[in-house]
Amino acid sequence: MNYNIGTCHVGSDIKQTVSEAVVDFDNPKLIIFNAPADKFTEIAKEIHARFPRAISMGLSTIVGITNKSVSKNELVVCGIESGVVCAADILDDIDKYPIRYASRVEKCVKEVGNNRNTICLEFTTALLCAEESVLSTLNSVLLTKNIPIVGGSAGNGGSGETYVALNGVVRPKTAVFCIIHNESGPVHIFKENIYKPVKGVGDMIAYKVDIKNRIVKEYNRTPAAEAYAKALGVSVNASANYFDTHPLGRVAGNELLITANKEITADNGVEYHARIYNNTRMKLLEPDDYKKVNQQTIEKIRDKVPNPKFAIMVHCLARSLLFMNEGYMSEYVRLMGGCLGNYIGFSGYGEQFGQFHFNQTAVLTVFE
Repeated sequence: MNYNIGTCHVGSDIKQTVSEAVVDFDNPKLIIFNAPADKFTEIAKEIHARFPRAISMGLSTIVGITNKSVSKNELVVCGIESGVVCAADILDDIDKYPIRYASRVEKCVKEVGNNRNTICLEFTTALLCAEESVLSTLNSVLLTKNIPIVGGSAGNGGSGETYVALNGVVRPKTAVFCIIHNESGPVHIFKENIYKPVKGVGDMIAYKVDIKNRIVKEYNRTPAAEAYAKALGVSVNASANYFDTHPLGRVAGNELLITANKEITADNGVEYHARIYNNTRMKLLEPDDYKKVNQQTIEKIRDKVPNPKFAIMVHCLARSLLFMNEGYMSEYVRLMGGCLGNYIGFSGYGEQFGQFHFNQTAVLTVFE
């Protein structure tokens, strides 16, 4: 795989911004990028205008990441020149019936023509409660073909729309996806969780769930907000202060999927940033020793992929803000570069891997 990575602070002159970021690009087959929401549409169109023969896919983000930099107002772009076979398309109406566009997924798989060493990279418009429907649509085709899905939800500066783009086209309520076959070897996916179950707190079983709106009304037959506050040992009014540090974890087989708290509803239910189903077993979580967890992840990657070629990091906004506030983010991206080599990444409003959408997690896709 041959590729170039470029970055540039996003200023008022979008043509100049893109020119500086792609200065080393020659004839890319696939361009992956992220950029601030307020300039995203202009950047997406300019990238496509410069490289109309390439597949260009991107999403708006809050934080752009590489192994050398972290920035809240930067264009981060990678142009892959060779070593991949890829095909891409859009899922429309993701807040309603994206399944009607499943044939587009099938078409892309056929165009690529090789399911081995192949992934599906997807970016989804956020704040629509639609990620699970997107994954269901993609998996209706990809699951039986053993093509794993990895991706993330778009972000913004804290208000307004979030965006995704394919080949310069930016539309609301869409997801973009690309089937990518790595010609040089396997593709490995790692998930890092820096939270752990709180000792001494039993399972919380979800009841009376508004699945579409991601609201749980009861845990263990008690109003959800009251059950959450009791598990913390605080009042309901005080429990919101623990939302970021004490999310819940969905138990799915051997997986623990972090589910971020959003807000307490008027009837003492709790709204979340990922879907929970009736009778789901939940665990109250607390921060783990994240530096120790990071080191364990690095060792795992080095053991599995001693010679990585390229990587993509999907890094939850909550993690990025935590690391920034504690002065660790710059060290973190440098440490990850020590095991991943060159990589690009972003922070948005959710992470996806396989059949699951979750939060407050890092997902690392590593190409040999």
